[in-house]
Amino acid sequence: MISIKLARHGLKNTPFYHIVVLQSRSRPTRKPIEQLGTFNPIPNKDGSKDITLNFERAKYWIGVGAKPSDSVARILAKADIIPPRPRPGMLNPSPSTPIKPPTTPSA
Repeated sequence: MISIKLARHGLKNTPFYHIVVLQSRSRPTRKPIEQLGTFNPIPNKDGSKDITLNFERAKYWIGVGAKPSDSVARILAKADIIPPRPRPGMLNPSPSTPIKPPTTPSA
């Protein structure tokens, strides 16, 4: 079974995560099948957190049957790749700020 997880990198007290595809029973520190993007949980000066994601490959792995972890599922839900999971005690999940894919300039 294949899963999509966050692999922790960075220094002590300065986490930085890679969004990776790997076998579900292997540790996130092992070599992944593919790296889909990165996630920096430390906010910038403007208060936003940096997320890079390859939308096409993420959709492919979800279509193949890869199961995202809870934290990756929240990132993918903000990117409108999967529907948001309902939270306990809430009837409808609240809409959050979506992640927009990068736009390519047309010539």
